[in-house]
Amino acid sequence: MKGIEKLFFRLSDREQNLLVITLWLVLLVVLYKMVIQDAIREYSILDDAEHNMTQYSKYIELKPFIQKALEQQKLEQKNKSYDKKNLSNRASSLADKVFPQRDYRELDTVERDRYSQHRIKITFERASYPQVEEYANLIREERPYMFLSEVKIKPNYPPKSRPYDATTYDATFEVSSVEFINQ
Repeated sequence: MKGIEKLFFRLSDREQNLLVITLWLVLLVVLYKMVIQDAIREYSILDDAEHNMTQYSKYIELKPFIQKALEQQKLEQKNKSYDKKNLSNRASSLADKVFPQRDYRELDTVERDRYSQHRIKITFERASYPQVEEYANLIREERPYMFLSEVKIKPNYPPKSRPYDATTYDATFEVSSVEFINQ
């Protein structure tokens, strides 16, 4: 410590003042980094938690209305919504009308506490765009009992040697239906 003191007093008054000011600035920056930024981060976390609690309380307030709307939907769809077998049969027959050489696969059913979402996948390979569009429209006509939950369309452009050939499309449709569980 004596060595630092000797070194400090060997400096001129101007250099001593500059060194003291620099040390204070470094100390303030370190204090800011350690204390104030932590406080700001903690305040931000608390503010986010308060915002989330406000949002969740809104959802909780809406729960009776959501329950009522679900019950109404359940009554409206009673004996009209498709179970997995009916969904498979109906989606397959609609696909046969448009593109008979389609590929068909049943997917896993997503089960929730109030409903089950049945899903199937229909694939058209090298279909024309009107065929793809027609199938999508046929499924849309079945709404709300059957709907498209995912559609992927990939164009197959003709080779450069035959530029006037028609563009075909590989389309994958994920067709779903919701079946409410009787409680």
